[in-house]
Amino acid sequence: MADSGPTRPARTNSGDGSAANGDLAELRRLLVGPERAELDELAGRIRDRAQRASDLSEVLPDAILLRARSDARLRQALQPLLEEAIGISVRKDPKILAEALFPMIGSAVRRAVGSALQSMVDSLNQIIETGFSLRSIGWRIEALRTGRSYGEIALLRSLLYRVEQVFLIQNDTGLLLQHVVSDPAVVRDPDMVSGMLTAIQNFVQDSFGVAGDTLETVRVGDLSVWIQRGPQALLAAALQGTPPAQIRTVFSRAIEAIHRDYGEELASFKGDASILDGARPVLESCLLGQSPARRRPSGWPVYLVCGALMLALAVWAGLSIRDGLRWQRYLALLRQEPGIVVTQQDRSGFSFSISGLRDPLARDPALLLEPAGVPAAKVTSRWEAYQSLSPRFVAMRERPALTARLERQMVHFESGRFVLTPLAMDSVRTAADLAAALFQITAAAGENVAIEITGHTDEEGTPEGNLQLGLDRANTVKSALAVLGVHPDRMTVRSAGSAEPLTGLQGGPRGAENRRAGFRVLPLPH
Repeated sequence: MADSGPTRPARTNSGDGSAANGDLAELRRLLVGPERAELDELAGRIRDRAQRASDLSEVLPDAILLRARSDARLRQALQPLLEEAIGISVRKDPKILAEALFPMIGSAVRRAVGSALQSMVDSLNQIIETGFSLRSIGWRIEALRTGRSYGEIALLRSLLYRVEQVFLIQNDTGLLLQHVVSDPAVVRDPDMVSGMLTAIQNFVQDSFGVAGDTLETVRVGDLSVWIQRGPQALLAAALQGTPPAQIRTVFSRAIEAIHRDYGEELASFKGDASILDGARPVLESCLLGQSPARRRPSGWPVYLVCGALMLALAVWAGLSIRDGLRWQRYLALLRQEPGIVVTQQDRSGFSFSISGLRDPLARDPALLLEPAGVPAAKVTSRWEAYQSLSPRFVAMRERPALTARLERQMVHFESGRFVLTPLAMDSVRTAADLAAALFQITAAAGENVAIEITGHTDEEGTPEGNLQLGLDRANTVKSALAVLGVHPDRMTVRSAGSAEPLTGLQGGPRGAENRRAGFRVLPLPH
């Protein structure tokens, strides 16, 4: 028995384990204690709703200012809320909003009423000036004839004018912001015109002690300058002739629309007028005018031209509709044709284009143009070849190989006999299987075929006897195929005797192989 080493005392885990756990806890406290305390404090702040609200309130104003300076998304987000809040406030207590708007409502109402009264007086003056003249008599007759009021006819025939130029000028600096004209030939120097208007306004205020922006019209001969003011900019329109007073409403709406859409750009204008290029369509809408009525020429040439145009349009529309219907008929025929897939078709005037996929066994799409009534010269076609999975085309692709296999099959007989040997019976079974498959795929392709069985003999014996022997061999094979399931009506027999021998490689007859029965596939009439 081998000697054993000194015996080691068993280790206890109670005391030492506690000391190790204590050391590990102390080490953990030293390593991650501060971070854990910070995490606990952060979790407490997150759970405290009041503390979160206080933290957010410290950064919310700065965040709103930064967002508002970067883009308009904050304004767009707050706009529905502010509108809803204002609506609720008005419904709850309209007095609050009325007191807030009171300082400017009075001025706006007084100005609007004064402008309306001035427009009405100007219109009355113009009508009275033309109320007792030969022209007024003609206008009254026209009013009776047309059923319209005399005042409407008088305004329509007497107020002949044109707004030639429109200026958009900043109020404080007198700088030209935008300028549009009806006729470029009349343009002088728009900046000079802007400066002159500002100088005239300052002259009126300084010389006559007129406070505020009261200059609204400047007239020099037939040229008038109508001024419409806004908080940040004014609109000055140069007019020729006698415009209707109602046109001032057009100018008022234009300056209001510009301040509504470009108020921020006007308030922060630093000299770059391109920021107001979008306001040009609004200014161009003020380029109105009215020319004197001209004597209308005889109407029959116009009627003749219009009639010819309408007739040509009707003929064109009729031909277009006819060609469209024919094209739709052609597309319907293509969709009904197996093996043809239309992927794209287009029409340009009276010409058509079509492209798609076509199985090589499918019908030629060009043959369908004539039944649809579409001229081939108007159609551009592009067809890519592909193989359709239609049962008909699958069968048509399989038929040649299957026909060749069946026609290569032979049933051999012993010399002078027409009885089937076991080896010959195997050949008959193979022929039966091939015939069944052939009948199936030809039926899928819409065809009808039959099998012709021909009996052959070698050169021994008389021609008459060989013909009979060949016929017996063909009938024997037919009877065997009928037993195996081939319908007798799908089979015909004939005898070739020794007249159709097989030839060897050197051209000599092969006697044993000539004692056979062969097959040939023939189409049957539908």
